Amino acid sequence: MEAQYEHFLKEFARDRSKLFRYILSLLPNHADAEDVFQRCSLVLWQKFSEFDRERSFFAWACGVAFNEVRYFNRRNQQHRLMFDTDLMSEISEARQIQIESTGEILSHLSDCLKRLPQRDRTLIRMAYGKSQSIKSFAESTSAAPQTIYNNLGRIRRLVQACVQKKLATG
Repeated sequence: MEAQYEHFLKEFARDRSKLFRYILSLLPNHADAEDVFQRCSLVLWQKFSEFDRERSFFAWACGVAFNEVRYFNRRNQQHRLMFDTDLMSEISEARQIQIESTGEILSHLSDCLKRLPQRDRTLIRMAYGKSQSIKSFAESTSAAPQTIYNNLGRIRRLVQACVQKKLATG
């Protein structure tokens, strides 16, 4: 029982935030999504013995969450506007695929950023880390702000091409 509990915690902890985002995409009200997420978490633990370890935990959890969202909507149907079942199914499938692919994209992005020359990585950290404005960074390096923007555009294109190549070959 303890090994099963540990396995559940490992799987649940890894996919917890993705599962909440999935539920939130089906129930745009944040408070409702939190309620359904709590109920879904409990049901996942209660039904974990039925989980097939050969399958994706996230896909299984999304199936449980989808049913919990439908149950929630039926219970509260007189109080709010809701998606019809077919539309909700379409949104569910699209969102599940999108959330699952995000991890792969972020992994490729990280790898592509590591491959950049040090000066380009420094510029990316400065621009997206918001430690200083581009104008003040340009002044501290005696470069024109437009040069910094041009370099950032070049780096973005390189990184985008790298990620797309990895997705195409992966």
